[in-house]
Amino acid sequence: MIAKLIKGKGFRGAVEYDLQPGKSVLLETNMAGSTPQAFAAEFGAIRTMRPRLSKAVCHTSLSIHPDERLTDDQWREAAHAWMKGMGFVNNQYIISRHTDAPHPHIHILVNRVTLDGQVVSDAHDYKRQEPIMRDLERHFGLRMVPPSREVGRAAPTKGEIEHSLRTGEASARMRLQKAVDTALGKGCPMDIFRDRLALVGVEVHLNTASTGFVSGISFALNGVAFKGSKLGKGYTWNALQQRGLCHEQDRGRAGQEHGNGAWIGWREMGREHQDATGAGIGRGRHAPGQACSFEQAGALSSQEHGRSNFAYADVDKRYQGHGRERENVRIRGQEISR
Repeated sequence: MIAKLIKGKGFRGAVEYDLQPGKSVLLETNMAGSTPQAFAAEFGAIRTMRPRLSKAVCHTSLSIHPDERLTDDQWREAAHAWMKGMGFVNNQYIISRHTDAPHPHIHILVNRVTLDGQVVSDAHDYKRQEPIMRDLERHFGLRMVPPSREVGRAAPTKGEIEHSLRTGEASARMRLQKAVDTALGKGCPMDIFRDRLALVGVEVHLNTASTGFVSGISFALNGVAFKGSKLGKGYTWNALQQRGLCHEQDRGRAGQEHGNGAWIGWREMGREHQDATGAGIGRGRHAPGQACSFEQAGALSSQEHGRSNFAYADVDKRYQGHGRERENVRIRGQEISR
């Protein structure tokens, strides 16, 4: 279950959105009104008790997977669990279920000003929702959604949520997050990662120094670009590598760390192995300009991992030999000094 919360200034527009004729069902309210205009007037009457509060509107949606279902009674129970967990125990509210989207969801519209004139705190409200969602998932036997701090994905902004609610479409940043997750999977080489993203119109740009060292990554979709860090902590260059994205600079550094510290770059290893076997390392085998399918990409990845293991084994043998030679020289030097 996913909760998306926004705070606003006006009740009228939120009520009209939640109670659209033919697209929503009013599940429950503790107010006397029956039309958007009447509800807005009631909300406004309580709001006047805190005239300096700029954002009295709390509007959230609770949604589940398209394959899952909850009864209206269960939706009411979920709504009350959310309100209680967020501190809304003496507030005006409207609970409505929408029927115009493939994923089942409800909207909860609450006045942050309580009936006795207090204000419900909104401190860390986005984070406070997550344990409530996990409890509801267990209670109703729903699919467990990883908390945002675990997946490293930045939460949608207020504008993105409003855009999604208004148009039914995800924002560019949300689409990029999903595309990157799908393309990376459990890990793949950089060239395959690029190919997969290109299939869905996403461009990848690396911040590369003259030495070839990569310090950052960004993504662009339909002319809208985001640095990896703007997508979330899990989308930075270092985080993507930890999640399984393989790149040449890492393999080159691995060669440097063996034995005597001499730099043996991945490209050089690839050329040496190509001379011996007639096969390159770390590059896809599809024609120029031809998109590589996910299935083809997986096959290429398997081939590349096999070749890279062979190359590393060869380098290890080489360095073991250098190590033994240096040890013999050291022993001979000690004998001479005696």
